[in-house]
Amino acid sequence: MIDPSLIQKLKTLPRESGESDYRLLFRHFQRLILQGHLTGGSRLPASRALAAELKIARNTVKTAYEILIAEGFVETRVGAGSYVVDLSDKLLQKEVDSVDPKRPAPIHLTDYAKQLLALPKLNPTNSLQLQPGVPLLQEFPLNQWKRSLNQATVNSSLNASPPAGEVRLREQIRHLLLHTRGIEVTSEQILITSGSQQAAFMVAQLLTNVGETVLVETPGFPGTSGVLKAAGCQIKTVDLYKQGALPDGRMINITPSRNFPLGHTLPLERRLEVIHWAETHNSWILEDDYDSEFAAGRPVSALFAISKTERVIYTGTFSRTMFPGLRLGYLVLPQTLVPLFTQARRLFDGTLSVPAQIATAIFIERGYYSRHLKRMREFYKQRQEEILQFISESPLAELPLLSDEGGMHIVLGLPQKIPDHELVSRLAEAGLGIRALSSYALGHKELNGLVIGCNYRNRPDLKRAFALLRSCFDSFSLSD
Repeated sequence: MIDPSLIQKLKTLPRESGESDYRLLFRHFQRLILQGHLTGGSRLPASRALAAELKIARNTVKTAYEILIAEGFVETRVGAGSYVVDLSDKLLQKEVDSVDPKRPAPIHLTDYAKQLLALPKLNPTNSLQLQPGVPLLQEFPLNQWKRSLNQATVNSSLNASPPAGEVRLREQIRHLLLHTRGIEVTSEQILITSGSQQAAFMVAQLLTNVGETVLVETPGFPGTSGVLKAAGCQIKTVDLYKQGALPDGRMINITPSRNFPLGHTLPLERRLEVIHWAETHNSWILEDDYDSEFAAGRPVSALFAISKTERVIYTGTFSRTMFPGLRLGYLVLPQTLVPLFTQARRLFDGTLSVPAQIATAIFIERGYYSRHLKRMREFYKQRQEEILQFISESPLAELPLLSDEGGMHIVLGLPQKIPDHELVSRLAEAGLGIRALSSYALGHKELNGLVIGCNYRNRPDLKRAFALLRSCFDSFSLSD
């Protein structure tokens, strides 16, 4: 006779989606044993009898018992059946009524973890209409990418790549940088990363100590400054467009070719001053080449190209020029840093997906990449013109345009009486990804505006988005 209470308990555990009967029964018994409801030495019901009570197949019960035996919860005794093993009382996971499940026991965190938690929350990663930094994915040549990926998926691509990344991709990046940015390096000076933030993390970990000062351009991308701050750097913001000597620091992070998000190009004299600062202070320059591929006209030479003393580290990404899910970027290193970063990469995370790297190399080799960039420059130019037309036909026309031509977004200034973060929060509730200029402007309190991306699907979508924007803007204006 099987204990009725056992049968009742075996029917209380909910089934997981797609879970088999034998796995469900195993979990029932596992829970009862670990919580002390089935004590050591208890005999399990005969498989035939239990199957009849639960109205399941006998093989289901036998399989569940076999798993219990294999995992050590149950032992068999020849000719006597199956018995629960005797576990020490302190090892059991008995439910304690006094424990509040909403308040778990405190956990020990490292200083690094505490620094991460203390950082301001970044913008959500979900892509919304008019969100800056998000490419027009519907215009990406997916069929060409599929062909490249198919050609990349061969037996040789199933092996791990070198720590620095696939040579084939690094060689293609070398050619691109030479012809578009004036950077002359060998392929071994290029290290493949998962993007600009991983690049910044590696640089911070390897070239700065906790407590050292790092200068960060403002306005600028908060993700990079967050990485540097989390690494223990003391962040000091600098407005490079204001004259004056730069303060001391171990490193400076800048986007000299096209500032993010304003799109301005740092004047030549100021670019040379930054290089001179790094040389005289024995400091580093972390150069982020944000969306220079979509600049109006030919982008200026990278700092890496005009510096001759190996104080510049250059970083780029394919997330904006191709698609964010690719998760491929690169570091261009001075020759002296190649051994250090290669060794660190081997220990940090080994390497990245080989088929994705080879497919990207093929995509560039076949000319797909350059044609895509040329086409997208025209698309973004057209999108900006459409956005500016909508602005000109609305009360937003009174707002100043703060960004330069080109790129993937525009920036409108707001009067100080309308806090940009409050307006943007209301726009997010309406499904728009417009960002607050102030969120990119650490230490730059007078900057207040809207960063409007060009990633809408079509003109009707833009019309609906601007109707929402105008409505939210009007509500703030009228409430003043």
